[in-house]
This record gives sequence, structure tokens and C-alpha cells, in this order.
Amino acid sequence: MFNTDKPIDNISSDLLNRASFSEQLAKAILSYTNTDNFTISLCGKWGSGKTSILNMVETYINTLTQNYSEDGKPIIVHFNPWNYSDQTQLITQFFSTMLAELNVNSKSESLYKVGKALQEYSTVFEYAENIPVAGKYIKPIKWIMEKTGKRLSNGNDNNLNKKKEEVTKALSHQSHKFIVIIDDIDRLNNNQIKLIFQLVNSLAGFPNLIYLLSFDREVVVRALSEEQKCNGEEYLEKIIQVPFNIPEAKGDLVQSVFFEKLNKLWFGEIPCSDFEKSYWDNVFNYCISPFIKSIRDVNRIINVYQFKYSLMHDETNCIDLLAITTLQICASSIYNWIYKNTDSICGSIYTRGISGVEQKEAYSKRLKEFRQIYDNPELMIQIVQTLFPKFSWLTGGYHHSGDSDDELRKKQKIACRTRAGLYFNLSLDDVAISRQEILESINDFDREKLNNYFNKLIKNDKMLEYSRELLSYVPDIPENRKSIFLNELIIALTIPSNHKSRGIFNPTPSTFIANCIWKIMKTYSQDEAEQRIIELINSYSSDELSIVVDLVLQIEYSYGRIGRDIDYNYRMISEEQLSNLERIIIDKLIESSKTLNLFDLTYFYPTYIFWRNIDKDSLDIYVKKELRIPSNIPKYLKITANHWSSGQGNGWSFQKDNFEGVLSDEDAYNSIVSLKSTQVFSELDDDAKKLAIAYCLWYERKDEKLNRVDEDEVNKYLSEWEYETQ
Repeated sequence: MFNTDKPIDNISSDLLNRASFSEQLAKAILSYTNTDNFTISLCGKWGSGKTSILNMVETYINTLTQNYSEDGKPIIVHFNPWNYSDQTQLITQFFSTMLAELNVNSKSESLYKVGKALQEYSTVFEYAENIPVAGKYIKPIKWIMEKTGKRLSNGNDNNLNKKKEEVTKALSHQSHKFIVIIDDIDRLNNNQIKLIFQLVNSLAGFPNLIYLLSFDREVVVRALSEEQKCNGEEYLEKIIQVPFNIPEAKGDLVQSVFFEKLNKLWFGEIPCSDFEKSYWDNVFNYCISPFIKSIRDVNRIINVYQFKYSLMHDETNCIDLLAITTLQICASSIYNWIYKNTDSICGSIYTRGISGVEQKEAYSKRLKEFRQIYDNPELMIQIVQTLFPKFSWLTGGYHHSGDSDDELRKKQKIACRTRAGLYFNLSLDDVAISRQEILESINDFDREKLNNYFNKLIKNDKMLEYSRELLSYVPDIPENRKSIFLNELIIALTIPSNHKSRGIFNPTPSTFIANCIWKIMKTYSQDEAEQRIIELINSYSSDELSIVVDLVLQIEYSYGRIGRDIDYNYRMISEEQLSNLERIIIDKLIESSKTLNLFDLTYFYPTYIFWRNIDKDSLDIYVKKELRIPSNIPKYLKITANHWSSGQGNGWSFQKDNFEGVLSDEDAYNSIVSLKSTQVFSELDDDAKKLAIAYCLWYERKDEKLNRVDEDEVNKYLSEWEYETQ
């Protein structure tokens, strides 16, 4: 439920310990026995709880006087000065309010006389000369209450002073106190504020009337100074007999109210599933607490936050969303800076080192920049450091040791590059894969449903987003479901579209899919990992097998058994276990090669590298046999040809003996030429077609120095090489 910033209307709702003050004020009002007009002010800043205190004061007055006799009970009048458009309306509205209250409470002859006198007094006003300091006339009006049905004569009875004396006499001869409450005076314009105090001081300055006025003293003093062309403070002091200042709400009490409202939301209405106590302590201390100074601050923040949280709680971090909401409301300059700089401050800490000198220099640079943005630049730095690990690391702030990119993504923090925009746009359209989808897929989908789901993602071009999100949730995949994911992710890697990028600088889905496979494998012990790989080898014979071979090849690299780059992160099994896998894989490849064209494998290149380094003799036998088929030669060139790219274009380069002695360049050329304008050529994929033509163009040059062939040149010949149907 949203907090409407509505004042409390009962004592039990008091959360700031103002009830005691309200009770004492009520007792002070009731203890005033003099019949003279009396004015009390209740002063406090906007949002300090003035109206709530007035409500509690009224409650205490009613409670304390419930045993009074009917003649002794005070009559409370609420006058709302908002609904008038000119000077005369203010006066008529005030007396109308008084008469309405008397009409309800007129159970005695004395009150009847007061009502009659007030009714007659309110019928006519001659000039404003009776109002101190006033320099303008109040327009004459004729206002006769419909209730009387009478029109007063134009004789002496219409004399304003005489009618006022009659009201004074009537009020003096009755035993009730009239407590007139006028709230929110500081919200009126300057001229209206002036008229309220003129009304209280002169026109309605009757005996047995106690005025309880609520306003922001600074606002009213400024208005009176401007309107009256005098010292507003002194003017106010002449009217107010007893001024009260609202006791300042202690910071811990305001925060208690904030926590109570937050607890109802996070641990009741919409549970916060990603709450981290240590992180919350830092965020609250630096990003929220400095801006919570009053109940109105609490309500403003909670209202906006609750709206955002109800919409985005599944896709954002509950703590970060509260922090950025607080900044949006209370420190918009910081909020705007973060919004404009998310590209540079999002992300985890770098892997390279940084010196303390570099951090101090970066801190000083930011401090200088922030002085132009916010009046407390040190606090601004602390805020950004708390929310953004990368910024914190660069400027020597709070150490976010566990906030890797995967963790930032999983926790859906504002520092995650792919999530930051949600905190500002609040558009679910930006969420390609919802958190709910991820959780359902890892916990509920059986293999068939997961397979269908992956196919749908691939069809809708969302596999990139899914696999990137899944990478963060791999540790949450139940043990008995890891094998399902391994199998389906391996199958996904065989889909050609998952190897295509949306742009030259964008990653392919296959990059994240492969990383997910690796991350799952690394959750196993060495023995479990070995057994799982063997199961995968035995389960597959084509494309999927080549992916498993690529996985084992990375382990080979990690031990330096193949290649030169050693990455210890991939050592998921021992070298002894790796040797065992090598023999199993070679046997499987030789067996599969009897019925399959391994050149068509999606991951033939890593398969070729593995086979060549582990058992080159059996590979050469297989390659020599397969290269007798002309259509396999362009496929083989995908492995040996070098692709180049520059500002002038891109293409391929070839070297002498491209087939490493298995096939001569001349025989390869003649075989490829035999494919020209055949249906077999047209059935090749685009890369194989272009490599076939490029190789022929290179060979026909007969110049070893001109080993590069431009793709634009190749494209000129494509149409004449294609098969033409009759």
C-alpha cells in the first residue's frame, strides 16, 4: 500500500514520540481561563508533522474534556482558508464556518445569542481602517444567511463597530472556549497570509477565542515583511502570544519509521529475494541515510520506490533500486551523473593490478569533478564507490572482492552493464530474458521442455541473452539436472545460427554457451568430470562429439601438452585421466570416420588439431582418403587457409603445400576446378565456395609472393561457378 503522506489521525499511529508534546499543548490550551482573545502558533518546516500534532492535540482535548459539563466543553472550529479567491470571501467564509459549528452545538440560549450576533456582524463591512497596518479597503458586501430569511435595516444596526461589540458581549457572557484551528498557512500566497493574520488580529479578535495556527515561521515572516513593508518578525510577535516550535524528530526515530515501512514491503508484500545484510549496511549508510531527515522524506522515497519495486522487483536488485530511487528524489545531480556515466563505471574490478598512487590520483580527479556537481563531493564519491565496484577499485574505495561480472549479473545489480539501464528506464521491454524464465528453466524443465525452450530462444534470436544470464546461475543448477543442461547446451552449439554475431564487435551466443558448459563441468570433482566426459563421448558420434573433443582440447592446452598457452583454470582432470581420454577419443573418431564425413563437423577444426597432435598417422590416413572426394577439398581449406582482414578489405592467403603432403597443390587445383558449374559446388556452404575460388585464383598466379586473394575479387566469379539449372 502506498504512503499518501497523509497526517496521522490518532495517537496510536504516532511513531515519532510527539504524543507527549501534543498532550502538554492540549493541557496548556485548556488551562487558559482568561476570556481575552489568545493566539498560539505551532511552527515547523514543511513536512515536519504539524498537522499530525494538531490532530493529536484535538484528540487529547476531546479526551481531557469528556467529563466536562456541556456548558464547559470547548468548541473546536477548523477553518480552511484555501477556498477563497478574494478578500471579502475570506471574511465571509470564516464567519460561515463559525456559524456552522454553532448551529451544531447551539444547545443553550447563550450560544444562540453568539450565533445571532455573529450572523448580523457578518452581514456588512464598511472599511478596512479598523484593521491595524492595513492600507487597503475591504469591499462592502451584503451577506445575509438564507437561514434567517431577513434583511437588516440600513440604520445604526449596520455599524460594524456596534455589531462587533455585540459579538464581543455575547461571547463574554457564555462559558465555552472556541478553539479555532487554522493549518497550513505557509502554503498560501503572500497576500493571503497577510489577510489571515489581519483576520485573527482585528476582525475576529473576540473574547473566549483561542487561535491555534500552524505554519512554517520562516515562510510567514518573509511574506509579512514583503506585504506589510515592515519587520515581519516583529509584526508576528504582536499577534502570537504563545509560540511553539515542533520538537525535531530524532534521526533514529525517523529511520525506525523508514525501516518499518521497508520491512512490510521486503518481508511481506513483495519479498526481497536478493537481500545481503553486509551490502545493505554499506548502501544504507552512504546512499540512503544521509537523505532521510523527516517523515516526508521517508514517504516520498518509499512511495516512489514501492511503485518501481512492484514493477521491477524480479529484474533489479532490491537494495540498488532503493539507493538509486533515493538519489533520484533527494540528490538528482548525483542520479543524473550516474545515469550519464554508466558505460564507464559499470562492471567488476579489473584483473590487472593498480598502484595506490594511481588510485589517489583518480580519487583527486573525481573529487575535483564532483565539486562542480554536488555540494558534498566526498559523499558523492562514497555513494558511487558503494554501488559500483569498478569505480571503487579505481579510486581506492570499498573493496568489492566477490563482485565478479557473473555475480553482478546474477544479483541484478546496477553495476551490471546489461542491467544498469533498467534502473533508469523502468521498461520491461529491455528485459530479453526474465529472471523467472531462468529459474524455471534450471529447476523445472525436463529435457524435452528444455530442448523446446532452447529452440524457441534460437528462433527468436535470444540465445545470446539467455546463455549470458545462465552463466551467472550455473551454481544454482540442481545436481541431478546438470547432465540435462550439458546435453542440451552441447546440442545448441551445433546450431549454425549460434555461431553468428549481430555485429563485428558483438559476441556470438556460442561464446556464452561454451562458457556455461565449462562452468558446469568445473562443478564436478576430477573423477566425476572424467566420467561425465566419457559418457558424452560414448553418447555422440557427429557434431556433438566434436564439441566434446574441443572441451578436451582445452584441457590439453591447460597442461601444455598441445600448444604453448597454459591456463590452469581448465585443469578439471588429472594428466593421467587426460591420457586415458585421449585414447578413448581417438578410437571414437576412427570408428565414426567409417560412416561420417568428419569434414562436415561444426567443430572440425579443434577436432583436427586434437587428432593431429595425438595420433597424426591415423589422421593422415583418414584425410588422404577423404580428399579423393573433390567437394571435401574446400572444406579442408577452412582449416589450412589463413583469413586476413584490413582497412582495404579481407580475404584469404595460401602457402605452398597447403595439404601438408597428403595432396599436392596441383591435384587439389584440378579437383576443385572439376566442381565448377556443378550441383555439388552449389551445395557447398558459402565459405567453402569462396575458398575454392580463392584457392584457384592463387594457384593460377604461379607467384609465391602474391599469396593473398581479396574476397571482392572472389565474389566476381561466384555466379559463373554456380550450377545453372536447365
